[in-house]
Amino acid sequence: MRSALLLSLLLAAVSPDPHGLVDDLFSSDAAVRAKARDALIAKGDLTLAPALVDSVFFNTHGRVETVAVLEQLLGERHGTSWKPWIEAIGRREELTPAPGYIAFKAKLFAKLDPAFARFLREDAPRTIRAEEIVWGGVKKDGIPALDRPKMIERAPWLLDDDPVFGVVIDGDARAYPQRILAWHEMLNDVVGGRAVSLSYCTLCGAAILYDGRASDGRTYTFGSSGLLYRSNKLMYDRQTETLWSQLTGEPVFGALVKKKLAPLTVLPLTFTTWREWRAMHPKTRVLSLETGFVRDYSSGAAYSKYFSSPDLMFPVWKKAPAALANKEWVLVVPDGATRRIYPIDDLERLGVVHDGDLVLVGERVYRREGQRLRRDGADLVDESGQRFTITEEALVSSSTQLPRVAAHRAYWFGAAAFYPGAKVWQPE
Repeated sequence: MRSALLLSLLLAAVSPDPHGLVDDLFSSDAAVRAKARDALIAKGDLTLAPALVDSVFFNTHGRVETVAVLEQLLGERHGTSWKPWIEAIGRREELTPAPGYIAFKAKLFAKLDPAFARFLREDAPRTIRAEEIVWGGVKKDGIPALDRPKMIERAPWLLDDDPVFGVVIDGDARAYPQRILAWHEMLNDVVGGRAVSLSYCTLCGAAILYDGRASDGRTYTFGSSGLLYRSNKLMYDRQTETLWSQLTGEPVFGALVKKKLAPLTVLPLTFTTWREWRAMHPKTRVLSLETGFVRDYSSGAAYSKYFSSPDLMFPVWKKAPAALANKEWVLVVPDGATRRIYPIDDLERLGVVHDGDLVLVGERVYRREGQRLRRDGADLVDESGQRFTITEEALVSSSTQLPRVAAHRAYWFGAAAFYPGAKVWQPE
């Protein structure tokens, strides 16, 4: 017992906490902060930069001293604004933080919510850079998920032009109004007998319907962690508290990373107006206002300023190519291990788009068999005159069905940050 204690003391003396000086920058004593600043500048240890960037956000006493160290280490000047410093760290993908960095970060984040420390564990396997994880402004489940919410047959309070996310599985048609989902961003439900999770990242504009059953055969339900990665929400599963990427449907930080799960299966989801959805699916059910939470569910009450602004709210260092504006809408089609991306303005202007084995009818995507299709009223017609009816699950003719392919919309900056090698379709 005595020898073990002596060994631990010796190791502490030989290997002191590399973040000790960074901790000193939080001191209320100006002399302590100045000494730590000078020592950190003299040390010139670039591996401490991630911890210093987090300190810019959390430090109330020593922000100026912290920035002075960062300016020396990174050779950049951004003042006391933490967002450009996060982007500066993001651009240095080769940088490995000093040992103990995640524990340091967890200690800071635990001041906001102790639950964050359970997500940010030093020993947790991960596929993303912890230094790019930022706080989204709410605690864990501060944006509460809806679980098996009440569905109703009539919704006279919904306006015809209100956007809805429409789902049909095995004949079960449901509409989830955006004006409700924007307050919750996560919905776990059972549609047509299938467990699904509808995850909506308002920041990057992506609403994605995932099959709740993962490749390990287990069904997971999800909540909002309160944390972000490149302005995209990190959702978490309630079974293991592993963090998942909302845009890719993969576990990225926590126990499930070791299982090397395949990405969650994306299911077809239709973004349209209540008028159009109800016309196509007169027997649809719709999400009730009785969610169990008190929110202003009126049209435009949530995020309207953000949706109408060209600006981003959180740092994203992987800048989108200038071909499209940051918040231009694109349709993302997961296609095996790759993604295909289509500017939605082009899809709406052209009506029907052919791209390889796909045919896109607005934002609905189908797998074709070589047919060239054109609009004819509410239907599509091929070269032989064969008529296809547009449904949520397939293009249906008297002799064949062209199956629906899952897709989702997103802002261009989000698609560019997470799918940098994706092909962006351009009109001929």
